[in-house]
Amino acid sequence: MKLLPSLCLFLATSALADPSFVPWSYTEKDLFPSAIIATATVDWNGDEETAEDKRTEDDPKPKKKDLPIYGDENGWLAVDLSGITKGSEVIVEISVDGFLKTAKWKGVIERTLRGEARVFPKAAWDYEALLKVRQQRPVNATFKVTVDDEELSEETETCIMRSLNDCPFYVLWDEEGEDFEDFSWLFAAYVNENHPLVDSILKEALSSGLVSSFSGYQSGDPDEAVMQIFAIWNVLQRRGIKYSDVSTTTPSKFVVSQTVRFLDQSIANTQANCVDGSVLMASLLRKIGIDSYLVMVPGHCFLAFKTGNEEDAELVGLETTMLGNNNLKAVKDLPDMPEELKQKEFKASYETFISAISTGNEAIEENSEAFESEEDPDIQLISISDAREIGITPIASGQN
Repeated sequence: MKLLPSLCLFLATSALADPSFVPWSYTEKDLFPSAIIATATVDWNGDEETAEDKRTEDDPKPKKKDLPIYGDENGWLAVDLSGITKGSEVIVEISVDGFLKTAKWKGVIERTLRGEARVFPKAAWDYEALLKVRQQRPVNATFKVTVDDEELSEETETCIMRSLNDCPFYVLWDEEGEDFEDFSWLFAAYVNENHPLVDSILKEALSSGLVSSFSGYQSGDPDEAVMQIFAIWNVLQRRGIKYSDVSTTTPSKFVVSQTVRFLDQSIANTQANCVDGSVLMASLLRKIGIDSYLVMVPGHCFLAFKTGNEEDAELVGLETTMLGNNNLKAVKDLPDMPEELKQKEFKASYETFISAISTGNEAIEENSEAFESEEDPDIQLISISDAREIGITPIASGQN
């Protein structure tokens, strides 16, 4: 569930005698297409409603200290109202040039917190336009409010529409970093088990002869599951994927984000940073039915997977930056290679794979307590399956 802090990230609010408002955004003045697209169908509260205009007697009663929320509580943009009296008729309109046609909320404010309330109009984003944003650009966001037929002064904020490759990691609610909201599950949106390249890579892995099929956990043998993962590891090495530490994003005061290449970008460029390689591997593992995780530790990301579908199945780390440690012949060259050379390459690849597992397991063990406490925003264990269950969908990639 997304938090609803009273902090306005554009301007500080204060109680006023006359009605007024300030724009509000979850991600300050940065707008992230990746977050907007990936959460398009997510309902954070499920069957429960917390918005005042939607809540019924069956929903939990709000606490007196909670800021009243109206409209679409799953939204990213809102206005914070001040000086509002109970029974006021309010109209809120928000638009973003080129990306959001006017989103409108109209209703009666039935409850306030010392004259304050937050309103989220239902936003109909232009998802096709958002999918095309590959370089950040400034955009104008316009906010209009009418209270009891009186139009308040219109507010226009110049925001930054970030690249689709920029993924918000967490949002700080204070400068000390003690109060934050975790958005790390958004990285699961870059895992795309449905991408056409996935089937192509799996077909190549089968042609290597390391495994006869990809059946996930069906055999019930953990060693067989690990061998399937090695076959995928080997084919990515044969495609020449190398580690490239390109992850810089334009800094934001409150939003920590990371650049992530899409699966097709990593394959086409034959290079991947730590997150890129991990989402690439996770895409392939999810396709064959292997539970995978993105492991976030300070300044780094790697992959983890379960060796079985039982609840107590072993969690195994895999340091994906080690993919580039071997220079292997392409899969198409395997039929013409001498058997001795072929086995030599398989052995070298397997040794690197085992070493990558050892490195990954050490990092998981080292950070195990932090994973449990969830108190450090830089240390996260992101389950792709759990992210899918709450509605985080893959972002359709492919250059536009």
